This record gives sequence, C-alpha cells and structure tokens, in this order.
Amino acid sequence: MKHFLPLIFLCVVIASCNNGTQTSETKTDTTAKKETYTYPFTAKYSLNWQPGDEKNAVLALTSFKKYIDGDVKGSFDYFADSIEFIADKFYFKGKKDSLMAMMIPMRAAAATMSLEPDTWLTAYYPDKGDTWVTVWSLQKWTDKKGKADSVYLVDDILIKNGKIAQIDEKQREFPPAKK
Repeated sequence: MKHFLPLIFLCVVIASCNNGTQTSETKTDTTAKKETYTYPFTAKYSLNWQPGDEKNAVLALTSFKKYIDGDVKGSFDYFADSIEFIADKFYFKGKKDSLMAMMIPMRAAAATMSLEPDTWLTAYYPDKGDTWVTVWSLQKWTDKKGKADSVYLVDDILIKNGKIAQIDEKQREFPPAKK
C-alpha cells in the first residue's frame, strides 16, 4: 500500500496538469432566433454593432476619474483637439482648450465630488468605424457652501483615434429630499 500512494499521487498531479490550450465556449442566448424584423421606426444611427475594445472604456473612465478627483487638466489629456460636448441645456463644439477653460471653474465650485458607475458598455460599429463607450452612473457632489446634490447620468462617449471626440450626456435629476 505504501508503494501505491506515491504512484497515485503522481497520477493525480499529472492528470491535473494540462499544458494544452483550453477553449471556452461562447454562450449565447439560445432563445434568440435569427429573424428579420420590421421595426416601427428607422434608427438614426447604425444597429450593426459588436462588443468593442475595453481599452476604450478604460480611457473614458480614467478621464472621468481625473475630473472627479479635481485634475481637470489631466482629464483633458484623453480628449481629441476638437471636441463636441452635448448635455442638458448645454452644447459645445470647438477646441478642447476652450472647453477645459469652461470646466475648470465648474469643477472648482465643488468641494467634493464622487462618481459611482453602475456599469458601462463598449460598442464598435463596423459600418461607421466608430467606438462608443456608454457609462451609467450616479454623480454626487457637495459645493463650497456645504450643499450636497446628485444626478444620475448616462454618458455616450465617442472614441476616435484613441481620444474622446464627443460626449453626449443625459441626466436624470432626483426629486428634492423631503423636509
């Protein structure tokens, strides 16, 4: 019996070592059928998308993190020279330096700021050659007078040539707290 234990141990070790490559099976929604649909509306943008390179999500989130942390200039390192920023009651199209000059005092008005992403999605549109990163998040801040506020954001960020070329931000304000 003593002679068999090392042999069994050796067999277990050899069997557990797998030097070959492992393949993982892609799981898909098996209930989805390949059908042609007639939509009641025509999409303004492409419906042909696929998962995009996650390095673009890292780029967008890093820029956001620098802004939240108060490093506005650092956050603009990730922007293209020309930028379009669309938000509620706000539109800017021009040079990133001009937008940064507007954003520095806006960020300086907050004593503290945080961003809590729910999730993000990176999508590549092969027929357009565009990569979009969509971030769903809760942004909170306290101004210099101590007033706290928050907003729920959906940011669609267009990445072109490794830089942020457009931000299209939608927001949902929360009802005021009951007194």
